[in-house]
Amino acid sequence: MVRRYGSPVRGVVALLALAAVLLAGCDTQATIAKDKLSALVLSQKDMPSGFSEFYNGPQVRLDNQGTVRSDASRNGREGGWIARLRRTDPGQTQGPLVIESRADLFKDSGGASSDLAAYRVLFSKTSGAELKNVVVSGLGDEAAGITFTQPGGRTLRYYRIAWRYRNATASVLVEGFDGELSLNDAETVARKQQARMQGAA
Repeated sequence: MVRRYGSPVRGVVALLALAAVLLAGCDTQATIAKDKLSALVLSQKDMPSGFSEFYNGPQVRLDNQGTVRSDASRNGREGGWIARLRRTDPGQTQGPLVIESRADLFKDSGGASSDLAAYRVLFSKTSGAELKNVVVSGLGDEAAGITFTQPGGRTLRYYRIAWRYRNATASVLVEGFDGELSLNDAETVARKQQARMQGAA
């Protein structure tokens, strides 16, 4: 009797152990390496002609100071990179005028998920007129986005989209003139960065 019932139990234990090994292997395959960090953000070659890059390098303390993402070691973070680009032709006002592209790398996908949650908190505290959430689908493993305006001589429209892909988070902040910048413009920029992330994985 012991032998009859013991064999299925041993089989279940063996299957559970095998599943754990397979899951561990999948998690390892899903990790973006730390030396790929600088490849996770946009560069001038990703943009159409008429854009120039005015910064591409590691994030510094000022980039997140005073926000829920200010702790550089949060959630097992291994580093961050940022690139900033702007349109060089002042006569071209349709679409993005300034783009900020960020990426943060974590030891595992759990740390990246926690960072995306921090982005959502940051979005909820963003100051700006007409602030509202935007629906972003098919970008990374999970995503969030907002749009808002800032009045001035000419009202500026901003879209900020953040997402998680494997053990990394990314975001784009896209600036343009209200009425001449759309969510589709911002999503196009974000998808260019996502393609970079997929290529680095």
